[in-house]
Amino acid sequence: MDASTASNGLAIKPEVSIVLPCYNGSAWLSRSVESVRCQKAATWELVVVDDGSDRDPGPILYGFGDRRIRYMRRDHAGKGAALNYGISLCRADLICFIDQDDIMLPSRLRGQVDVFHRQPHADAVYSDYERRDDTGRFIDRFISRQMSPQEGLKWMSAGRSPLTIQTLMLKKTVWARVGKFSEIPELNGLDDLEFFVKLLLNKPVMVYAPGVVQCWVRHQQNFSASANFQEARLHGLKRLSELAVEHPLLRPEMKHFAFHAHSMRGIHFLETQRPKRAVSEFIKAAVFRPSCLNTYYLLLKSLVAQAVARGPKPAQPGQPIP
Repeated sequence: MDASTASNGLAIKPEVSIVLPCYNGSAWLSRSVESVRCQKAATWELVVVDDGSDRDPGPILYGFGDRRIRYMRRDHAGKGAALNYGISLCRADLICFIDQDDIMLPSRLRGQVDVFHRQPHADAVYSDYERRDDTGRFIDRFISRQMSPQEGLKWMSAGRSPLTIQTLMLKKTVWARVGKFSEIPELNGLDDLEFFVKLLLNKPVMVYAPGVVQCWVRHQQNFSASANFQEARLHGLKRLSELAVEHPLLRPEMKHFAFHAHSMRGIHFLETQRPKRAVSEFIKAAVFRPSCLNTYYLLLKSLVAQAVARGPKPAQPGQPIP
């Protein structure tokens, strides 16, 4: 499939290129691709990069019979590498992204492209998104706002990022200038965190376009719920610390990044019934923000769960009770 050729055989440069990295996502891929095909009043190409899935998703993509869809398959190298490869193939001046299990709302492309037309000096446009489960049930909505790059860093360090890969549209030249997505294997799942920090440190001209443009879908196989994602938080902290050496603007926010990372790891271990590890993480979080009372509440909850787990086991039938 070649999105660069229109039905009349003439090469037409699209207004925007959408990059879709795919890895073992055949269960959701058709829905995500169809949500792109439903986009109204904007010319686009969809660049799908399969990152070495166990099962080739090619038949699904070829089944659409849509010349605007371009499909490439690579050896497994991680999401960041798939994103960078896909972007390198994009023909449009504007790029945006969709994950294999997300849903793009019909007016997204036209609305954000129009912002660039009205404000050609803009480097990036971002909007709002919502979360739904795999059945379509609404979970919550994330509303952003217009802010400076410095404000964006503060929000991001607190775990309330104004920028997400679900809503960002930017000029391809900005991606090249910022330094691409991380391809460090240990950062898989948080490759966009490093990219967004580098983007904000680059002090881009960002424009907030209100409105929900994409849906993040929660299901049992979300990578963000995995143990590997929790380990990526630590590698992410290490990478940001390295960036802070070169960028003084980032240094004041590092304690907040550390607090958020250890807090989220603690919550993960508490929810997965590993209270000993949760205790360790909440103690680390308290070091970085000793005034946060909720951390002590979660720490106490973890200590109680740890004590219960260590308690005497119930006597077996026929055994005397001590």
